[in-house]
Amino acid sequence: MTTPAEAPSPGTDPGTDYADGVVTAWAHVLPDEDATSLGFVVRLHQAMIAMEEFDRRSIGGLDLTAPEYMVLAVLAVRTDIEGLTLRELRPLVMYSSGGMTHCVDRLEKKSLIERRPNPADRRSVLVCLTDTGRDLARTAMRTRLTALDELLAPLTPADRRTVDHALRLLISTLGPWAPPAPPTPA
Repeated sequence: MTTPAEAPSPGTDPGTDYADGVVTAWAHVLPDEDATSLGFVVRLHQAMIAMEEFDRRSIGGLDLTAPEYMVLAVLAVRTDIEGLTLRELRPLVMYSSGGMTHCVDRLEKKSLIERRPNPADRRSVLVCLTDTGRDLARTAMRTRLTALDELLAPLTPADRRTVDHALRLLISTLGPWAPPAPPTPA
């Protein structure tokens, strides 16, 4: 994975960035307020957008969208169950109900998942991986892990732990706005 030309070399001080400009601009507009927290939020948003693009590109050669990959990945690790209903799957993939139905329809057309009757509730169906879907989920995860290793190589293990810890604190602070914690895979 190549880094954008405008990105600083690994291990160097990135200096002033877009987020600093936002903070400075608001400091002029609201001189009596401390706008420094905006820098953190803007950088977090930039990282989220960049990670979405990274996800798209890292699995792009597998003819999967990021939401399709997420559905396959969630189903692949849930070996304790036959499948999940759309209602159970949606919060785990963090996708809207309409988007989820469309995504599952596309995966079904690709023969990667199938809908089966739900023995616990005849009004719903279970979304289940096919053997082809399970194989592609494993291939996609291997591809993604390799790309993540390349992406995160400039960060030391200590840097990764620090960022991970800070993100965990942030998510716990977000409380009601944070997505529900998915169940632990079996």
